[in-house]
Amino acid sequence: MTIYLKTGGRLKQWLKPDIDDYTLKVNAPENLTLKEILLSLNFPVNQVAFAYVEGNFRRLDYKPEDGQVITLQPPVSGG
Repeated sequence: MTIYLKTGGRLKQWLKPDIDDYTLKVNAPENLTLKEILLSLNFPVNQVAFAYVEGNFRRLDYKPEDGQVITLQPPVSGG
């Protein structure tokens, strides 16, 4: 299965985009959770608060489908 992970800001340093400045094409086995896919990429999952998939919030236990674009969001911070 092929998915597309997108992110910006500080998360981009771990994603290492290859499609454009924000997107990484990932070939992953079926039925893995988003967390399992990120761990296989050595991506620090504790830096991801949630993901957007087709305009919906998803947790890291979400199982992506082939061709989906998944946008990773860091935890909110500030003062």
